[in-house]
Amino acid sequence: MAYSSLEEQELNEIKSWWKENYKSLIAAVIIGAGGVFGWRFWQDYQASKAQQMSAQYEQAVYSNVDATTKNTQIDAFVKEHSKTGYATLALLEKAKSAVQNQDFSQAEVALKDAMAQAPDEILSSIAGIRLAEIQLQQDKFDEVLSTLNLVKDATWESRKNLLTAKVQLAKGDKATAKQTLESVLKNGSALEQQEVKVLLNNL
Repeated sequence: MAYSSLEEQELNEIKSWWKENYKSLIAAVIIGAGGVFGWRFWQDYQASKAQQMSAQYEQAVYSNVDATTKNTQIDAFVKEHSKTGYATLALLEKAKSAVQNQDFSQAEVALKDAMAQAPDEILSSIAGIRLAEIQLQQDKFDEVLSTLNLVKDATWESRKNLLTAKVQLAKGDKATAKQTLESVLKNGSALEQQEVKVLLNNL
């Protein structure tokens, strides 16, 4: 089948374009393939790094050593993996151990560090709620309210209100506390509602 003059012209234009551009097209394909392999390599590296961090976390937090050594291990881990979720979780464990040993001052420091290390609002809010509860146990009422202002995750709104009401009760502001507790009664979890009912009955 013979080409028409128009088809021959188009074919010649394609050949001419290919002759001028094939090198850059081949380079683009190679670079694109390299990008795919590079991305896969990066993903593999990140997965390996996460596994390594997880193993180091387990060793720092759950090793069978005395409390002082464990705290030293956790501090070293946090320093090496700062601003990560694992660093935050390690500090939450450190605070938990401190509370079990009735060392509320150390727990408070660990929870403040956990908030600073948290990579997102979810972990920061968890640490903040626990910090506010520790401060409440120490009758640091103004600090409780300041800490609760830093809790941004909406999931904890009812718990924030419950702790706020407890501060209001401790300060003798029963009328405001009642209003705050009633808001928790509407939106809080079953356990929070149960605690609120006890507090309201005691007003």
